[in-house]
Amino acid sequence: MSVLPVKRQVSTATLLGLCFACFLVAAGALLFQPGARSPLPGLALAGMAVTGMWVIKGLIASGRDTELALEEGERYIEAVADLSQDIHAIIEIRTSSFAYLNPAVVNLLGFAQEDFTKGGLVFFNSLVHPEDLPALQAQFVKLLPAPEGKARDEIQEQIFRIHDKRGVYRWFKSRMTVFARSASGQAAEVLAVIHDVTEQRSYEAALLQAQKQESIRALARGTLHDLNNTLMGIQGFTEIALEGPREPERLRSNLEQVRASMLRASSLCRQMVAYTGNGRIQIAPRQLNDAVRDSLPAIESMVPQGGQLELDLEEDLPLVKLDLNQVRYALLNLVHNAAEAIRINGGEIFIRTRVKQLAAGAAPGLEGPHVCLEVRDSGPGKPPEIMDRIYDPLFAAKWPGHGLGLSAVAGIMREHQGAVHAVSSLGYGDTTLLYFPLAGRAPEVDPGEEATPAAGVSGVILLVDDEPTVRAILRQGLEIAGFKVIEAGDGVEGVGAFIRHRSTISLVLLDLTMPRMGGEDAFEEIRRLAPEVPVVLMSGYSEGEATSVLASKGLAGFLAKPCSIKDALAVVRKALGESGP
Repeated sequence: MSVLPVKRQVSTATLLGLCFACFLVAAGALLFQPGARSPLPGLALAGMAVTGMWVIKGLIASGRDTELALEEGERYIEAVADLSQDIHAIIEIRTSSFAYLNPAVVNLLGFAQEDFTKGGLVFFNSLVHPEDLPALQAQFVKLLPAPEGKARDEIQEQIFRIHDKRGVYRWFKSRMTVFARSASGQAAEVLAVIHDVTEQRSYEAALLQAQKQESIRALARGTLHDLNNTLMGIQGFTEIALEGPREPERLRSNLEQVRASMLRASSLCRQMVAYTGNGRIQIAPRQLNDAVRDSLPAIESMVPQGGQLELDLEEDLPLVKLDLNQVRYALLNLVHNAAEAIRINGGEIFIRTRVKQLAAGAAPGLEGPHVCLEVRDSGPGKPPEIMDRIYDPLFAAKWPGHGLGLSAVAGIMREHQGAVHAVSSLGYGDTTLLYFPLAGRAPEVDPGEEATPAAGVSGVILLVDDEPTVRAILRQGLEIAGFKVIEAGDGVEGVGAFIRHRSTISLVLLDLTMPRMGGEDAFEEIRRLAPEVPVVLMSGYSEGEATSVLASKGLAGFLAKPCSIKDALAVVRKALGESGP
């Protein structure tokens, strides 16, 4: 397929030549007219005609040279496009067809050029990933209206996926602009250059993962330090309760301290799970302040000696769509940077949430009301050459006061359709702002979540867990509440116990990770035998990770470990109240 030929019209030089020829005929008529008084007018007109035709001859020769140069330029441009490893295309808007398509499309996608010639944009769009197609089409439509005034046509960029002839999706980056417009100003042809960025994105993803692992190590050090202190409290108060005076009040006080320390340790463990999650995004309307408060134990452990932490959390914030684990990770990354900035000379770390009205251009692509999370420090600040690179996946400053790069944080904010904005002033510290779009109305609260479980709900619980301590604690708590408990040490024992006692079992408490047969396989077998019996899954992983496979298969509930007896009873009674007898 070749470039469309240039449209040729009758040249101005040809028209002028015809006019001068007419002048020459008129001059001859004047010179040879019988009875002419003077030959001067005819001679003057003849001279003008001859001179004009001589000039026209030169113009015609020059025009031929120009036309040859244009044709040579066309051949050169087409040869360059043919040699390019990027896809070059000219798209006719009226027919949604390709006026030109270079051979690179065959090498990159495996389809013949004729496939695109016959199928046009319809065929091309069928290859684009369904999740990426709306954004690509929206960018294309933006090109069509005539630009205002004498403004130049914009260049629209988009990153999207296309599958090749084998069905494998590859990443591409397109740059599109108007190639020709009609007399009315509407786009007639669009030029697109499409570059394969698959390897680049894979490389960037690997770098981001490496940086995330570095972040996790830095965050984990502070969390483990706090966890060790908490475990020391548990150990000490337990020893005093066992070996010290058996005074009821002192014993109760020590056990209360143990329970408080356990709750803190449980919170820290859940935070570590959030650090090391597999990155599955679970975005839902939530309070941003919840993410901040859930992270406070880890945040407090990061504040260096001589540093102070200040919070200013605006109450009654509108809901935003966010993934709690991802946002906590972003927040702790920012706090780690702030802690590094004040580690040497001390100072303040300031965390603030509020609603902020963004003017056009204040943050890339955002406008209107947004919920803002601000992390500010009173450290030395960063020079411009550092600030210019903080979002670069290849960049992570290593020396004190610079902390971790923000490429991973920026990626999280893109997933949330928000933005990150960082500013720094030497001598005045750094400020990082995360902007989250509003989610709309708050969801209605299910009163069953907080209601006191109905008395009298009881039955037989099959408890399947490979950890004896977990089984012992849950068994005692359930039996005190009036339930009868049957224990099993793994999935194989659990399925066997279920078969033997199927007629009496009211609910199954099932651990996810066990030897011989895990929770997922045991769940499938129990559902096959008795789909009406509710099953509650237990796991130390986050709910999103643990239930991703089973949530759509009738799972009755989820119990996050470690948990309190109160939490376990609430989940069990809710499952029985909704699904059981």
